[in-house]
Amino acid sequence: MKKGLQRVKDIFWYSDSEPNEIMIALAITFVLPIMIYKDFLIQNWVLGIFGVCSGIFQLYASAWCGCLNKRLVAVQISCVVCVSTCLSLFTQGLLGGSKSAWFIILILSVWNMIRVFKQKILR
Repeated sequence: MKKGLQRVKDIFWYSDSEPNEIMIALAITFVLPIMIYKDFLIQNWVLGIFGVCSGIFQLYASAWCGCLNKRLVAVQISCVVCVSTCLSLFTQGLLGGSKSAWFIILILSVWNMIRVFKQKILR
């Protein structure tokens, strides 16, 4: 039992975060602007444009470049976008149902930020 818990802890803190970074970047780049256009009561185009730019940067940082410094900046920016998206959904009363997936994406982006930061510290 203790070995299993240690393994889960190691996976959580030290596993590779690039697949999650790419998934979050794709969601921010493609799904966020569509959701803003179709579902938001007040269409926040600043968030949409910032989200697309940050998603493209995160794709570049994690998929093409792989530089740890750029990845750290990218995950921090995507975390800000996810917080802004969840706050916008919450203030408009839309953070429920299928849109609650953005809260899960927010949790994953915070998790990525912690892991990339720990990776930077260890190097």
